Amino acid sequence: MASFMDDEPKGDENGSVHSIYMNVCLTLITICLVIIAVTSIINLTVNNSGNSAGISKIAICDPENSRCAKVNAGRRLETTN
Repeated sequence: MASFMDDEPKGDENGSVHSIYMNVCLTLITICLVIIAVTSIINLTVNNSGNSAGISKIAICDPENSRCAKVNAGRRLETTN
């Protein structure tokens, strides 16, 4: 029983044109996706490096006696007066 792989490839001009067209399209798509990925990574690193404005400091305090919580050196919460 013969397989489709046993046939000799035919020198079809349309096949090579379609193959080149497909390769060009896939290459352009790949280049666009790489550009999108690189610009996204650059934007993330530029926006997050050296910029502490995105992190807000908050204080957890009791309004009745004005005691606040803080993190001590052992990374445990403790209250201050």
